[in-house]
Amino acid sequence: MADVQAFINPKSGSIRITGVVELVDADGKVLETIENPKFCGCGQSKEKPLCDGSHKGILKE
Repeated sequence: MADVQAFINPKSGSIRITGVVELVDADGKVLETIENPKFCGCGQSKEKPLCDGSHKGILKE
């Protein structure tokens, strides 16, 4: 997986990854392959570990 980058939003704590990534379990089994995921950093998302934008209602952007 080449050219993968991670960006952290300092206000919400969310982490956006550009590129294709594999989510794996503790045994190394690929559970899902996703492109450009954004992970929750505020704890408010109903779709954890992915961000659903819930931080917009609690944080001043």
